[in-house]
Amino acid sequence: TSILSRLVEAARAWVEVGRGSVRAVSVESLEELTTSPSTRVWLSSSGMANFDQLLMYRKHELSQVIGVDIKDVGVITCNQTGYENARGDSHEVAHGLSRCISGCRATLGEGFSVVDANTSALVGPRIKVLTTCSCGNTTPDHYTCTPYTCLNGGRCIPTPTGTRCICPHGTWGSRCKVLVRHFEGGGTEQVFEGGVHGASRVGGWAWVAPIPPCADVHLSLEVLTRSPAATLLYSGPDHGAATPDTEDSSVRELLLLELRQGRPSLLLDMGGGPVTLTLNASSSLADNTWHRIDLIWRDELVEMIVDLCTGGGLDESPTPPASPAHTTPPDAHTCRGATRLPRAARVFNTGGPLQVGGLAHSLPAHYMNEGPSILRPPHLQGCLRNLRVNGQLVDLGGGVLSRASYPGCPAADCLSNGLYCGLHARCRGSPGSLRCECQAGWGGPGCATPTTPTTFLLNSYVKLALSFTPLGYTTSISLRFRTWRRRGELVVVTSQHGRDRWAVEVVGGRVCVALRLHPRPPTSLCLTRATLTDGRWHSLAAARYGSAVLLSADDGDGDLYNASLVLEGRQLLQVDKQEGVHVGGTPEFLDVSVFKIESDFFDGCMDDLRISGRSVPLPPATNSSAWGQASVYKGVESGCGAPSACVNVSCRTPLTCVDTWRSYHCGCGEGRVVSTSNSQATCEDEDECVWRPCLNGGTCFNTQPSYVCACPAGFRGQHCHLPDVGETSLKLPLGILVTIVVWCTFLLLLICAFLLHQHHRRSALRRGASHEKEDTVSCKEQVSPCSRTPNLLELQLLKPPRANGQPAWTKNPNIADVDVLQVEVATLCNSAETHQQQKCSTPSTASQHQREGHQNLRPKDSGTERRSSSGCANNPPAGDDLRNYAYEGDGSSPGSLSSCLESCSGSAKFLGGFREVAHMVES
Repeated sequence: TSILSRLVEAARAWVEVGRGSVRAVSVESLEELTTSPSTRVWLSSSGMANFDQLLMYRKHELSQVIGVDIKDVGVITCNQTGYENARGDSHEVAHGLSRCISGCRATLGEGFSVVDANTSALVGPRIKVLTTCSCGNTTPDHYTCTPYTCLNGGRCIPTPTGTRCICPHGTWGSRCKVLVRHFEGGGTEQVFEGGVHGASRVGGWAWVAPIPPCADVHLSLEVLTRSPAATLLYSGPDHGAATPDTEDSSVRELLLLELRQGRPSLLLDMGGGPVTLTLNASSSLADNTWHRIDLIWRDELVEMIVDLCTGGGLDESPTPPASPAHTTPPDAHTCRGATRLPRAARVFNTGGPLQVGGLAHSLPAHYMNEGPSILRPPHLQGCLRNLRVNGQLVDLGGGVLSRASYPGCPAADCLSNGLYCGLHARCRGSPGSLRCECQAGWGGPGCATPTTPTTFLLNSYVKLALSFTPLGYTTSISLRFRTWRRRGELVVVTSQHGRDRWAVEVVGGRVCVALRLHPRPPTSLCLTRATLTDGRWHSLAAARYGSAVLLSADDGDGDLYNASLVLEGRQLLQVDKQEGVHVGGTPEFLDVSVFKIESDFFDGCMDDLRISGRSVPLPPATNSSAWGQASVYKGVESGCGAPSACVNVSCRTPLTCVDTWRSYHCGCGEGRVVSTSNSQATCEDEDECVWRPCLNGGTCFNTQPSYVCACPAGFRGQHCHLPDVGETSLKLPLGILVTIVVWCTFLLLLICAFLLHQHHRRSALRRGASHEKEDTVSCKEQVSPCSRTPNLLELQLLKPPRANGQPAWTKNPNIADVDVLQVEVATLCNSAETHQQQKCSTPSTASQHQREGHQNLRPKDSGTERRSSSGCANNPPAGDDLRNYAYEGDGSSPGSLSSCLESCSGSAKFLGGFREVAHMVES
């Protein structure tokens, strides 16, 4: 087989996306450019973004397989012929026909390249190398979905304005980037195979895109570790690169950022010789807390700043400080250092990847004079996040080439530490002080309540009085806003008498921040490439650390981020917390009652304003909070509504007017597209399920005009992108589960026993309440009441004769429905037995007494008839027949009701109000 075939087959063996994805695109002879015979081979692999890094990592193995020395992988020389060619190449760059490779733009050229191999010839397209890649915006414009539009498993969906990504949980931004990565550390032993250095078998590392060859470069990162010695960043040649003794000594640029005894140390060589920079920080960075490191080189000067000179981590909780404010700025010598570069050092251009967390290979041999520790710097054991190169966030997800490292940071993850932040909150803080912080536009318990926006009308403003004192060295402002206006002040914070000023404003349709620290002249910083006055909601975050300024919008990536780290002059701003905070404009009083609003922000809305991380009120929906109150406001309304912009607007068929908050456009509406089938344009429903918007195995169902995702077990959310924490948050140890089950069973049995007891008790009462009501019963068949032990006796009240035409007791309505008398069983036995014997002997005695009682309506003296309680048992009438007591004294064994109440009180209990009835009858 040929060398080219062996090269392609070897590359296919290491590519996981499929053997047919690796192809040889072009072969070019470089004999005119080098003294020794050399050939450049262009390979492509669809669906693998880091294909060049993989080949670079396997460079020595490739050389052994094909039997040819491989000099470089992914390294080309840019065309530096002048600005004329640069302007001529602008067409390819502007239309996205070129790609940045090793810091140079490359595209397809005209014609073909032919390489004669004696027995065969290789013909392919000609690759044209253009000028260096742009140092400004490196964010690609994605107007159509490609395999590289959405990262880390995100799904790309086309929209009328471009594309958008549906991102899985744990990713960030519009392209689903992973911003944090964990490194396992390890040793630095090297492997020698056939006399050639091999990759380290232990130690974590990751490769990302190279540093752009720009004159001004700003690198920033945040690190979390306990290791006092660790490699953070490396970019430069490996052990197989050319040395100064070889014929090609141009590749010698090197950058090495590491921790030594917990302090950051930098080794930088931009071609003119190495320089070192070490900060003797007041405290070690190896304290298991997030720390930020900034590297800046421009104009032959390199600078390093730690934690923006705050004296501590930047991710601390926004709690009120113990002291009112900083009275003195931090010592710049402990957090900031700078050194000069050689005059020949202008641009850093290695072409190799930026290695994070450790080195895959040892350093080149010509750095041996730096000492053995330089040859084998230790790997990072900890986490690294928010790596930025010229404002661009670097993806640290699963698509990077790595070993012994993985996305995420369990030590600083709230969910891994038992703290669930919910759908609208983010995890903040360092291990031991983790907390959940509400996302912009959300608040309340669990960040589950959307905040209420405020509309600013013409000549409107709000003056706030803060209940806390912001730090003098640092002040942050965050908010949400929407507007179509191209000018206006959003928030202004000033010192007393307005001498110092810190403001967030809209200038010329661009969001800017302005800082004035007397006596220095004011400075400003803008997002010049981002248009945010488009009528949509946008999030803003502005922070100052002394005279250094950071500004970001929305996801804060690329054009939505800008920073100016100039720490010179005065650094403190003492905020006037009573008169120094204005929102929507600053009033300027011309007379007693006449004023005008300077830089009036009107026809717009603001929401969720936070100053130094604390939520402050926006009237009229909220006039006060724990951190401040609205002392004066004018021309503001609650909510962010707007009248319909489609009134009296007509669109060409089949389009309709679509309201977009104080603006409109003609279209088909959400979820509908224009179809030209049947030679007639119509608006039809778009099947969004074609783009597979449901993640994690969710099933998509197309609806009109949108779609719905049915999520599998363990996932939830609109796109099944969130883990279902409800299923995992209730996991308990087996012993606790068994204890809970046992106690629940015991309580259930106890409740059943109680209900069964109540049921038997009621049944017994019902059986004891049954009575025999027949008057003629055979004495032989009669059973003594003592053998039945009844509990209740029936009480029947008879109506007395009418008095003056009316019943005697109808004048008192309280006597009604009283028919129960409970009698003690022991007292009832003798009287009941005597009554039964009496009935057997003289069955008509009771009726005779009743007739006599009706005929002789004379009152009897109760005193003559009163007897002792023992006399109640001397041949009394029937004890369970109260007709004998229908009238006072007639037929009553005690002689009267009153005497019965007194003498029989110890043996009878009256129920249902019978005692009250008796007293009423007696009176």
